[in-house]
Amino acid sequence: MAKVVLNVALPAFKYEAMYAGSAKNLVASSLDGRKVQLPLSAFQRFVTHQGIYGVFEVEFDDMNKLIGVTQIR
Repeated sequence: MAKVVLNVALPAFKYEAMYAGSAKNLVASSLDGRKVQLPLSAFQRFVTHQGIYGVFEVEFDDMNKLIGVTQIR
């Protein structure tokens, strides 16, 4: 299994673009420099009125399929 750690700072108005259909994925650089693209829906439970902010650990299986997202800070 592979894991990446992301520092996410996504304001609410950008997250709302998903509902309008203009955004479906979050593209971010991991703390070790890898670029990852994930469905915004994987972060839905972390949305606040301000948006999505924090440090997240994202886990993938051996086929690079998303297993889960955990907020670590």
